Amino acid sequence: MTKRPNYIVFAPGYDPDSGGSIFLHQLVHALNQLGEKAYLWHWDTPRMTLGDQVQAVLQRPSRLWKAAKFERDATLNTPVARQGNLTADSIVVYPEVTLGNPLNARHIARWLLYRPGLRQPYSFTTGEMFFRAGEMSDLPELTGGAPELFVWRINPVYRDEARVDRQGSCYIVRKGDAKPRIPETAQAIQIDGMSHAEVAEVFNRCTTFYSYDEATLYSQYAAICGCDSVVIPGLYPSRAEWVQSHALARYGVAYGLDDLDHARATRHLTLGVLQAQETKGMQTVQDFVDLTQARFGAR
Repeated sequence: MTKRPNYIVFAPGYDPDSGGSIFLHQLVHALNQLGEKAYLWHWDTPRMTLGDQVQAVLQRPSRLWKAAKFERDATLNTPVARQGNLTADSIVVYPEVTLGNPLNARHIARWLLYRPGLRQPYSFTTGEMFFRAGEMSDLPELTGGAPELFVWRINPVYRDEARVDRQGSCYIVRKGDAKPRIPETAQAIQIDGMSHAEVAEVFNRCTTFYSYDEATLYSQYAAICGCDSVVIPGLYPSRAEWVQSHALARYGVAYGLDDLDHARATRHLTLGVLQAQETKGMQTVQDFVDLTQARFGAR
């Protein structure tokens, strides 16, 4: 019987504050949950030829796998690939920030986690399959309209503690660093770089959260914690156009200060939307498997 191709996901070490790294690691976990064989490959680890491997073993056997050790989430099933796991039949998943084809893979699934070219350059190769984390991430003129692929879990640390002594505000910058600062955040607490536990505590202490980044899940987490959650506009001329590309934030989040009434009135719906999205995400992973195996799998 012909062996089914495995998956090699090209990723950085796990960073609980980086959406890109979380998605890549959770994809490996989800693929293994579905019965596939999936592995992480640290994007700083070069592919070794057979000659390189022989030389490495002769010099020091442990050296062959040392480069593959990196940070992972212990709650996820994310084995690290060894050189032998990467074969000519492997389906390699690259994020959009990876330039070209560093693993010299024959079968490439390119995962667009953010819109290519918006903040960083991109370089794709011929014959790639494209998948998008959301509508905002896609380049339809290049991909022809990529199917969706997203995986994430609601972080349980975020919950409304129903405090009666809320005061002040907080904000995040992330990918909104080019936007001018508004007066409302002049004395606010900046949460960039904080752990999730620290952020959850701030969200439960403050009245309002401002996000200069228009696509971060922290906006929904703030709403879950009971904050007035406000996205600082800039990329879209209206709330309607922003929601079209950020459907997950259609409840509980204001697009600009004049949209606060909507955010407050729909805040109670935020958690349900995220829970439904978790379920939908696993279906997109199954669709991803079906599409990639149909194209790259054994004939």
